[in-house]
Amino acid sequence: MPLNEPAAPRARRRRRAEIAARIPRGYSPALHLAAPTALGVVVLAAVARLLDAVAPVELLAVPATLLLALAFEWWAHRSVLHRRAPLLGALCERHEREHHLAFTADDMALRSARELWLVLTPPCSALLVLALLLPIAAAAGLLLSRDAALLGLATAVGFFVSYEWLHLAYHLPPDSPVYRVPGLARLREHHRRHHDPRLMKRWNFNVTVPVFDLVRGTLWSPRPRGGA
Repeated sequence: MPLNEPAAPRARRRRRAEIAARIPRGYSPALHLAAPTALGVVVLAAVARLLDAVAPVELLAVPATLLLALAFEWWAHRSVLHRRAPLLGALCERHEREHHLAFTADDMALRSARELWLVLTPPCSALLVLALLLPIAAAAGLLLSRDAALLGLATAVGFFVSYEWLHLAYHLPPDSPVYRVPGLARLREHHRRHHDPRLMKRWNFNVTVPVFDLVRGTLWSPRPRGGA
């Protein structure tokens, strides 16, 4: 570390090193990323086998579930991860005191694969998500139809996997080849702004696509030059 490095960056580097030191010694980044991905593949394959003569109206389960997932993502990020909700304070603590302190708006990129621990949802999340979705899908099957419920289940699990991969992409170096994918650099910038401590509790809560940031008025971007 250079001797003339400013005190603030030096303190941030030290703080990030302290957070990274708390990552479990036997942690496997590859397994952590593979678990939700494998869940998505298994669910999608199972749904493809179980679907039978899907009616056009049943296809509406896909956009309906996607909108619900985006709304839930916005609500959970705003009201659970950035506010101490009853019985869920540990999630806020982990998110604000680890993820946001390790990755600041001017230092978003992973420095090692082990830091995936600080980006992805906890390792047990994939099984927890499936456990929560299965009874909801069963109820939807009774109230609507079997195929609509299956399509909704597949969409919800696919959304969870896309959340993990997109969030990972936002924390890659800004010159990563993944940003050749159209729109991905813009989504990263939306998330990077959220990592500004001055903005994180009020703005840019959608991580995947900022639909409900737009709907709920929490979409923040710099004012144009010369604006009021």
